[in-house]
Amino acid sequence: MQPKWKTFEEQVRGIAELIFWQPCLPGRIAGVNFDGVIQRGELETVVIEISQQNDLEKVRQGITRMTLARQTLSAEGVLLRGYIVLSKVPTQAMLDAATAAKLTVGSAGQFAALFFQFPIYKNARVAASFGSSIDPITGRVDAVSYVPVMYERVDGGKELSIADLAEILLSGRNVILLGEFGAGKSRCVREVFNALAENWNVTFKFPFAVNLRECWGLDRADEIVRRGITLLGLDDLAGPAVRALNRDSLILLLDGFDELGSQSWSTDESRLRQLRARALKGVKDLVGKTKSGCLVAGREHYFSSNEEMMTALGLTKANAVIVKAKDEFTSDELEAYFDAAGLIVELPSWLPKRPLICQTIALLSDDELGSMFGITSEGVEFWNHFMKVVCQRDARINAFFDADTIYRVFVALSRITRRRPANIGPISQRDLQDAFEAVVGQLPVEEASAMLQRLPSLGRIGAESQDRQFVDMFILDGLRAKDVAGLPEIDEAKRQHVFTENWINPLGTLGQTILAVDIKGRIEPYRQIASRASARQNPTLAADITSAMTRVDTASVDMQGLNITGGAFTELALNNTPLGNLVISEATIERLVLPNSPPTNLTISKSLAGSVSGAASYAGLPSWVQLETVDRFDSVQTVAQIKKAGLSPAHEIFVAILKKTFKQKGAGRKEEALLRGFGAGASKKLASSILNILMQEEILTRHKGDEGWIYSPSRSQGPRITTILEQLRSSTDPLWSMADTLNK
Repeated sequence: MQPKWKTFEEQVRGIAELIFWQPCLPGRIAGVNFDGVIQRGELETVVIEISQQNDLEKVRQGITRMTLARQTLSAEGVLLRGYIVLSKVPTQAMLDAATAAKLTVGSAGQFAALFFQFPIYKNARVAASFGSSIDPITGRVDAVSYVPVMYERVDGGKELSIADLAEILLSGRNVILLGEFGAGKSRCVREVFNALAENWNVTFKFPFAVNLRECWGLDRADEIVRRGITLLGLDDLAGPAVRALNRDSLILLLDGFDELGSQSWSTDESRLRQLRARALKGVKDLVGKTKSGCLVAGREHYFSSNEEMMTALGLTKANAVIVKAKDEFTSDELEAYFDAAGLIVELPSWLPKRPLICQTIALLSDDELGSMFGITSEGVEFWNHFMKVVCQRDARINAFFDADTIYRVFVALSRITRRRPANIGPISQRDLQDAFEAVVGQLPVEEASAMLQRLPSLGRIGAESQDRQFVDMFILDGLRAKDVAGLPEIDEAKRQHVFTENWINPLGTLGQTILAVDIKGRIEPYRQIASRASARQNPTLAADITSAMTRVDTASVDMQGLNITGGAFTELALNNTPLGNLVISEATIERLVLPNSPPTNLTISKSLAGSVSGAASYAGLPSWVQLETVDRFDSVQTVAQIKKAGLSPAHEIFVAILKKTFKQKGAGRKEEALLRGFGAGASKKLASSILNILMQEEILTRHKGDEGWIYSPSRSQGPRITTILEQLRSSTDPLWSMADTLNK
């Protein structure tokens, strides 16, 4: 950061002009030259001596010179007020000498405090919260060390660091910081404040940070500045802070333009623009009052366009840089963040690497980490915990809304997306209004409009669109599951309405797993809902419940003749909990996982599949599965592909050995080559048992070679082996069953 003044003397004279609101120039009194002289009317003169030498003798010389000048001016009836300004804090001896002469000695920083006592403000500000940069559960200041990240320029320029942002502000330009919920905007504001505060006594530019959520209804710049001071309990600094604003000495850091509520609600886009502009009237006035740099932060989707945003904030493209906080950590940033938190954890691939998610994880106890991210964890417990954090965090912004209301509005919105072609939206202003009304029982007014326009996880669908969409499928999938889970509890009229909705977007695997937890122990009510939905117009609801049934922790589930015609499945994992007495037809299944053994009275016909796991070709499909098209079958050409096919450990080795002996060139395979890729220990024992079975069944023969046993295929068994490798889990061959017994 470059200082404003070229020399130390220029800096002190500049500070003096801010303090006394008069020009400060070198001058001469009583034949003595002084570094700074300010004429404050006919009866008062301010004299300043400036020295970078922190030397007692130098101070005494200054006192002598000022005493002589005071005597001369006193004879003319003029009061002299004298200051000796040093580059460092004076010693006690210097203070005693100046006090005796009724003069003031101090450092440049202490002199500057006569204008605005920034050190006092800084200490109070850093002890308070910066927007949402808090522990999301307790509301206390986030204690995890900052991990340096880069911020993207919307105009495509080079990415910017915290130091870069501070330099832009010091140059007098402005920054608009955008980002989705939990992307680290408030933490960025906090770090920019710290960077600017580090050299305030060099630049004489004071960073001034305001949480705009605390400024509802304030229309003037001075009101916002005073609110930012008084909330810190520094009422005596309110006047000096306003004066610093008026003298262009404050660098404004305004966090949360989306958290200033409009006073009414409308589904008309032009009316909403007017409401947002009115809510930001005070911010616009504040930004317009300073020529120093200003940073304004908020959620990206709050405005309908960047043009509206610029107008509402009182900025232009010429004087503002728009930057974005990245939605997720990079791998290196993630590792650094957890290192700073003293945490060792490997996140599952399905979990977004958002800063808020990582912060939530960092605050978990060891026991919570073990249960939420252990080997058996499938994300349900963490999803429930994270949604609680998100809703409590947003409820803390506005006391008019509790976390439960926000959560239920979320769930209502997730149902709306079931019928939308883009899966995640769009969600119109009317949809937001309807969801709020369905939950609260009345139209949104006053503060409610602000909550709806800034709901976390909702983003603007396009630069010129007022519509929203979910930006986080991790949240949306779980909300949809909770919506289905609540169907047995709602009244019959509302349930009937759901049955008539034609949902096109099914639950994902996380949603299925979350729903399965709620279904466990209450299978029959949900089976009845699936039956009624399928009989009406909502087969995808029936598909969701059926998919979740495969993940319920129970021995098996009797679907009692459920017939699903149409509908969509994200994944139908029939290798989990066995389902029986079920008919599926004319469905779309993104991923079908076949079971290890044939199910009881289950058929799939006239359906489409994106991928099939458990069969290698159409010929390998079992008789109870008739698919019209399959985009991709399991590939089991290599050991790595075999491991990805979802087979049991014994079947993995069984398939690998058959592939190597029957489908690769050569008359035989060394034992070492057959076992390569499956490690040692239990896998080696399984491999030996499988080789014994294959030799007993005369599928393989072996003879002694120069370097150990060599296994050769019985070519007469070739067609049989081909069928097994095509059918995989749907195979009814005794060899497949024999391998299955080795898993027990």
